[in-house]
Amino acid sequence: MMGVDNDNTLRTTVLSNAKRKIILGDVAQAFLRAFGPSDPPKLVGDLGFDEQKWEITAFAFETELSIISRPYWGFGVFTKCFLNEIRMVGKGKIIDRTIYDSLSFLGRNPWEPVWTRRFERNTGMGVMEQAEIWKNSQLRAETVMREILREMISISGGAGGQDFHECAVDLEMARVALDDRNSHAFERAISRVSGLLNIKAHDTWGELNDSDGSEVIDLTED
Repeated sequence: MMGVDNDNTLRTTVLSNAKRKIILGDVAQAFLRAFGPSDPPKLVGDLGFDEQKWEITAFAFETELSIISRPYWGFGVFTKCFLNEIRMVGKGKIIDRTIYDSLSFLGRNPWEPVWTRRFERNTGMGVMEQAEIWKNSQLRAETVMREILREMISISGGAGGQDFHECAVDLEMARVALDDRNSHAFERAISRVSGLLNIKAHDTWGELNDSDGSEVIDLTED
């Protein structure tokens, strides 16, 4: 649960006298966590009596995240019959990374609803179609990381002595992190290798100031 202040800003600390609160499901929490450092999420519009019906937005790295929570069956009576409409507009690599991390945090398939037929009818999209969107983004992010790993292995081949040994250890840690779908552990290992090889620090997901056009990805989950 999160509190909403007078400026419609979401606060992780809910005061006992907070007049407005919203309930976030595990998917919304995963996306906000995966989105990384951003401006505080904002509530769009006013809240009704149902703390599970809301729309929030957040912005970071020239990318906007929007999440709408609403029931897909039962008029909001059944808490497990809510869906999240997730829309991301901005840089493709940031979107893919956010989805990749969100899936890692969740540890389950967010496109699998409690009631499939009602869910598909409400969203206008089949579960398998939605699964493909999620998996394609996940695969693109993983492909970027594996290419980085291959490049670092190639570069480290020229190192010698203790540096080579330390690079080898960290590169193996990076590989294991990828196999575990732990992008943050992967980045830490790659960063240590970069330091040993005196490689200039850079954004492994592409320069954020570059403009590669805007992409829109819609995701829906229960």
